[in-house]
Amino acid sequence: MSSYGRNIFLRNFDYTSLFLIQQCIKSTNIWCRWLLLVSALFFVGCSAKTPVLRDGREYNKNGVWKQSNSRISKYVNVYTKNKHVKICLDRATSRKYLHYIHRVFYKYKLPPELAHLPILESCFDSKADSGHARGMWQFTKSTAKDYGLEVDWLSDDRLNWRKSTHSAARYLRILGKKFDNNWELALAGYNGGPNYMARQIKSQGTRNFWKLKLRKETHEYVPKFLAMIKVARSRYPDLFFQGSPRAWARSG
Repeated sequence: MSSYGRNIFLRNFDYTSLFLIQQCIKSTNIWCRWLLLVSALFFVGCSAKTPVLRDGREYNKNGVWKQSNSRISKYVNVYTKNKHVKICLDRATSRKYLHYIHRVFYKYKLPPELAHLPILESCFDSKADSGHARGMWQFTKSTAKDYGLEVDWLSDDRLNWRKSTHSAARYLRILGKKFDNNWELALAGYNGGPNYMARQIKSQGTRNFWKLKLRKETHEYVPKFLAMIKVARSRYPDLFFQGSPRAWARSG
């Protein structure tokens, strides 16, 4: 073997491969050459990177969206029998809300399932008003102002679904970080407030949402949303994830 060829091998193989090369130089035994080939394939295989989604998007908590328990199943039965989920998805589809929301949430690297949170909050009604919260994402005045929305007697950005979508994405992103991407806790924080959830976690000594004793609305909020996701995914697959980047949607 020439000195040039030997240098190429020395740059790309470790001590074990070098030892095999030296042995092959001393002997023309065909079995030695086979051993060298197998060794090379082994090291190439070990160095191969695990494929990831574009932009390195990985969602290690994917199981949260497909889990099942008695509290979730209770609402799956409810939303399977009524048309609430379909009505909301039809409204989102006809007004092309999801196309926009998916792309905003993709930008913020949020799990794609969260784009469907308005099914629970407002049924994708951009003018929804519950008395203390308004808009598609049901922001209170204080939370809206905290996340860049103007709310005064002249205008209310909570009713601007595009602006409020960006604010919702920022808020959910912060909640995800606060609760270490435990999306049950983050969703409960969206409903009950992050400070309320932090106090309950501390006082009850658990970060397992299903073991926490919370006020009724927050207690039911997460199983309701997870049930809606299950029903949407199984019964209305053509409407579910409509408009989302395909690889991103598959991550869920």
